[in-house]
Amino acid sequence: MKRPLWRIIAALFALSLFAAACAGDDDDTSAGDDSGDDSGDSGGGGGEISDVDVFSLPPVGDSGEAVLTGGTFAGAFSADEDTMAVLEYMASPEYVENRLEAGVGGFLSANQNVDLESYSGFEQTLVEILQNAEVARFDGSDDMVAEVGAGTFWTAATDIVSGNASVEEAFGQVEADYPPVPEPAECPAPEIGPGDGSVTIFGPEVEQEQQGFQDSFDAFTEETGITVEVQGDRSAEEQIGVQVQGGNPPDVFIFPQPGLLRSFVEDCELVPLTDEVVSAMEENFLEGFIAGGQVGDQVYGVPNKSDVKSLVWYSPSQFEEKGYEVPEDHDAFVALMDEMVENGDTPLCIGIGSDAATGWPFTDWIEDYMLRIHGPEVYDQWVSHEIPFDDPQVIEVGEFVTDIWEKEGYVFGGMQAAASTPFAESGLGVIEGDCMMHRQANFYAANWPEGTQIGKES
Repeated sequence: MKRPLWRIIAALFALSLFAAACAGDDDDTSAGDDSGDDSGDSGGGGGEISDVDVFSLPPVGDSGEAVLTGGTFAGAFSADEDTMAVLEYMASPEYVENRLEAGVGGFLSANQNVDLESYSGFEQTLVEILQNAEVARFDGSDDMVAEVGAGTFWTAATDIVSGNASVEEAFGQVEADYPPVPEPAECPAPEIGPGDGSVTIFGPEVEQEQQGFQDSFDAFTEETGITVEVQGDRSAEEQIGVQVQGGNPPDVFIFPQPGLLRSFVEDCELVPLTDEVVSAMEENFLEGFIAGGQVGDQVYGVPNKSDVKSLVWYSPSQFEEKGYEVPEDHDAFVALMDEMVENGDTPLCIGIGSDAATGWPFTDWIEDYMLRIHGPEVYDQWVSHEIPFDDPQVIEVGEFVTDIWEKEGYVFGGMQAAASTPFAESGLGVIEGDCMMHRQANFYAANWPEGTQIGKES
């Protein structure tokens, strides 16, 4: 089975973010150089700041605590009891706690029944946001038909931010070019047979991450007698299609995002999870985290590693020095940005440059506010194209975001400068005194320079 080009592009982009996150797990050094875009008005203008932390992007109205996530899912290619036992274990708090005990940092889980004390320092802050979420959804662009989510949506974002199109014009073009959305596959559930006492897992984690993953199954093997072998390769996403086509897939594969998982479901190559696995997930995960691995009425993926996207980075020392307080809702967020402008500070640093993927940071803003303004039901309808991409509700959210980006003094260099500012460098203005805040996912930790204190100390 040959994977179409858009699937390869989307997979490579997800892999690049995974690699950046893993780099940050081992060493919180900058992924880019320390030079920022010096165009536009200066923000804080003070000396270099050495501390950063995050707060959750505030709710809008009565939206409640909403979180946009990314991350990986474990899916089964083998229909046997041993494979399902492994996946049921991976849905448990014990799996997460054993993985954390392996001592490899950077593993975050949305499992709500894991003791926060199992995490240390900054990771506690991130997991608390995941556990406190009232509404959660996976990154919508990864869930869309990939020609849109990793194509025309990015193009529309770039056109809007560059000033080449209005939100209505750009989103109208996305709708005009929208490809047919495939119907959910109706695959007969295979009979689950006995296993042979061993299960192989294949994914993109290597070296320390792979070893930590492997070690997390020691207790499982001791209890069940089932041996687990974790295999890893950074090019796993490219290899899995070849393995499936050749008839030798692993028992379990770690999918980097739902789009790739669904492409295998479309060809009836993945095995639906058993009721026991789904029940374990329902006991431990909010519905929105499970939905990322669901196709139609069947669940195919167990949430594994999670990223938190609904974050605003800031410097606690700068906030304290200037008397700024972390906002609790959107009205307070806007009031804070107005106060910053009045004080001569620039609230936000933004950059959407990302080579062939330029535009994706803007799409994350749209997804975050779609979830907050219209809720999960409309969010799902938009992602699945049950409502058109230029529906008035979608236009409303696009203009809500651009109203923030375009407001005088809100964005360092202005909105159009964000189009040419590299994503990897855009947040560095927070510690260089150019701005006060940067909305970006937890994996941006890999971009802070060596020596930056990230979150509370362990």
